[in-house]
Amino acid sequence: MNSLKIMKLKTFKTLQIVEYILKIFVWMIFIYWGYQLYLSMLSYDEVYRAPWYIELLMMTRLWAIIYVSILVLYHIIKTIRKQKGLPKFRIRYLFKMNHHPYMKIVFVLLIVLITLSFLIIKAQPLLLYHPNHSTFAYEKLMELDLYETYQIEDVDSNLTYQGFGKINQEKILPTIIYFAGNGESSAQTFYRMYKEHFFTHFEDYQFIMIDYPGYGLSDGKTNDDAMIQMSEKVYEYVSNLDYVDQNNIYVYGYSIGTGVATYIASQYDIKGLILIAPYSNITDIFNAHLPMFKGILSKLVVEEFDSMTYAKDVDVSPLIIASKTDMTIPFELSEKLSFAFDDLYEFYVVDHTAHNEFLDKEDVILKIVEYLELP
Repeated sequence: MNSLKIMKLKTFKTLQIVEYILKIFVWMIFIYWGYQLYLSMLSYDEVYRAPWYIELLMMTRLWAIIYVSILVLYHIIKTIRKQKGLPKFRIRYLFKMNHHPYMKIVFVLLIVLITLSFLIIKAQPLLLYHPNHSTFAYEKLMELDLYETYQIEDVDSNLTYQGFGKINQEKILPTIIYFAGNGESSAQTFYRMYKEHFFTHFEDYQFIMIDYPGYGLSDGKTNDDAMIQMSEKVYEYVSNLDYVDQNNIYVYGYSIGTGVATYIASQYDIKGLILIAPYSNITDIFNAHLPMFKGILSKLVVEEFDSMTYAKDVDVSPLIIASKTDMTIPFELSEKLSFAFDDLYEFYVVDHTAHNEFLDKEDVILKIVEYLELP
């Protein structure tokens, strides 16, 4: 039976449609699997314990299994279709059909919407998170031997989170837990802070930063749920260290890390909360750059970090620092979040400061120190 005869029948077998849709999914999953491989190469270059191709395959085995399963199913359907003597389904056939005036439009729109929805959902980690590990910074820190290294075991998910700390084990001191921006790793950040003498402002504090899943040498994949789970494990681990004053733990968040920090502040009894360039929620960030995620389309945003909701359960008065010239996190989103807290220590606005320049400002550092010195 040739394609002309199929068109004369003005219908398609379900088998042909299923094969075509599976073919689309085969390519979409293959592309996403490739993206996961790329992230794994960035995030795990320091912890290979097997040949690189075996290591990468194991890291992405879930998507590899899904891809192979869909591929096998596609070939089975394709073989059955050939055995029945049916031609391939092609989109152009729809435009030659006339048995239903709206069928071709509806079908094309459906395919486009499904494809776009899938891409939007799967592209969010790519846009929000940039896992990295600076081998250079890590090696420099190891040579300096000034900072404590941490390995926190998460027995629930069988993952290990790693990072650095500027600590004094001989004293029980107030402690700052830092949740970083989306482009930071603990090695990179600590080495920069060392070079810029950042810690001279915080001599009487322990300062600890643990990498998010997929960042630095931490295991796992980066998404909001994984980061929330990691943050809980980190807080519980740090709060039980002998040299940490459990009644004086400050949570400090920067950019994407402000969502994590605000969540922790909503769940635990902390001393203070410092938020630099915070946001109300991820949906608002996307809408600030592309105002389409409203109404039912807001459901496409699967990475949440709903700081507005977390803020309602925060008992401390946070310090918020924002810039009107921040092009990454619009000032309006920081301001919107500030209204969600029951009480606010200060909403401090800095001038002529880009998103990555806050800690280059002396007044920002002094404002943080002022907040930490409150009784």
